[in-house]
Amino acid sequence: MSLFNIGLVLLSSLLHSVWNILTQTSKNSQYFSALKGIWIMIMALIAYACFGMAPLNDDIIFWGVLSGIIHGVYILCLSRAYSTADLSYVYPIARSAPIFVPVFAWLLLDEQLSISIFFAIVLILLAIFILHFEGKVIQGFKNLIGAFGHQDLRWAFYTLAMVVSYSLVDKKGMDSFLNHLPDQPFANGITYFFIEATIGFALCNVYVFASHPAKYIFQTWRSEWKKAMLAGTATLGSYGLICVVLQFEALSAIVSLRQVSVLMVVYWGCWRLKEPFGPQRLLAGVLILIGVILIGSP
Repeated sequence: MSLFNIGLVLLSSLLHSVWNILTQTSKNSQYFSALKGIWIMIMALIAYACFGMAPLNDDIIFWGVLSGIIHGVYILCLSRAYSTADLSYVYPIARSAPIFVPVFAWLLLDEQLSISIFFAIVLILLAIFILHFEGKVIQGFKNLIGAFGHQDLRWAFYTLAMVVSYSLVDKKGMDSFLNHLPDQPFANGITYFFIEATIGFALCNVYVFASHPAKYIFQTWRSEWKKAMLAGTATLGSYGLICVVLQFEALSAIVSLRQVSVLMVVYWGCWRLKEPFGPQRLLAGVLILIGVILIGSP
């Protein structure tokens, strides 16, 4: 992966951590996400009014609409997963996409991985699990495996399936975009993001308003609309940049490298919330740094 594209993915990871922190610190994450989605749809309308819509072919429309539907289902699955099972079990499952994406990218996209990229994926995944299990990786996996028989983890695996699915679909969509309009990769990425995000967040809003009293939703919106605007803008930058890089780089490397955002959130917690740094967080940082270097190696 080129250094420029690594830089775009790392910037995307930073923006991803920003909107995640804003969502996690909101009064109600579902209400907040719905409002964030409305702001993204407003930005899409403004962009369309100012710059018009790029000419799209049938392939781009198909992949964009499909991605939007999958993203909408992903939001539903993730919210159900967190409400029906313990976070300590849901999170590592939902974050396991880099294990499965290379397999399906190889089977469905004919994507080949170099040895250095393979080891980078392993190191980054190990770092994520070290962070989540607080250094006790083996015991953490034992607890996770033991939970399969008595925890309702269906929605966590549905969430994982949606992450893998929209990753593959978005790679196909951006390849189609690059073949159709090869001279404007940044405009391609932002346009595709607006297509899938508009559909996905429209479904999210339908679900939220169908499941919760409107008066409580609007109470949250009135108090957190500025925060939601910032989160929506960060989301645009985060996944818009990923859509740009998807036109040029292997999906498996991008999905793995983007996990750096988890480390960023953890280090933010150490800085702002005065959480203990600890040797496991230092080790995770070193492993991710080595993974980034391996991904950037020729």
